[in-house]
Amino acid sequence: MIGKTPITGDPVILAPGREERPNVYDGAPCPFCPGAEDQTPPEIARDGDPWRIRVFPNRYPPTEHAEVVVESAMHDDEFDALSPDHAQRAIEITFDRYHALASKAAYVCIFKNHGRQAGASIPHLHSQLVGTSFVPPRPKREGEAFVRAISCPLCNSTAHPLIGETKHYRWIAPRGARFAWQQWIVPKAHEHDLVEPYELASLMQSSARAMRGISEAFNWVFITFPHERSGHWYLELFPRTAMIAGFEIGSDVFVNTAMSETVAGLFSDFMS
Repeated sequence: MIGKTPITGDPVILAPGREERPNVYDGAPCPFCPGAEDQTPPEIARDGDPWRIRVFPNRYPPTEHAEVVVESAMHDDEFDALSPDHAQRAIEITFDRYHALASKAAYVCIFKNHGRQAGASIPHLHSQLVGTSFVPPRPKREGEAFVRAISCPLCNSTAHPLIGETKHYRWIAPRGARFAWQQWIVPKAHEHDLVEPYELASLMQSSARAMRGISEAFNWVFITFPHERSGHWYLELFPRTAMIAGFEIGSDVFVNTAMSETVAGLFSDFMS
């Protein structure tokens, strides 16, 4: 169910059923482990036999189109410790599911909540996809900014301190980041929507390894522009070192305690 805020009319997703989701941190059995497959909806996709990656609809969805990608059968696995081919396959499957959901939804958000402080209720390694019937305010606002820009701000990402790079991507510490230790992984080619991930997984593993040196909890989220070709998609990643507090909520202005040069200097040591 979609509501709207009283003044601006921004969309709000009303999903009271999510209150029933289990919290494994509080002692509930893990529904993502092998042997508990009947605790999830029927799977949509899997990799391996026995499986090492599973995809299924979210049992407690915030929207009609919501899926979970369990990236490992092992309960205590970390993304950065997966073998390179395993991590690559997990991202490929996630991209496949993104494109499948994009045919049904106006916008699809891919994100990871890793750790309790990052919003996870289940510690078992997983990511999520949520499709909405509208383009959310952030990608809509950023898409409009790309249209107004004289040139693409992310095609010229050399303005930001470089952490590392591969043939297809630059891993940067963006100036003006909202959260401490935030990074972006930006495709070098101007692409408004997700395409072949190439070596993206290796950079994501390097970032996860670096972030876990700061905090065991972190988030990543893909920002895409499927309806705005002027847009340039990117992946935002950041460890959770502080809660969003009253000033940020009341002003929508964030206080960052880590300079981008410091982030780049420290995290560049984790480049695979």
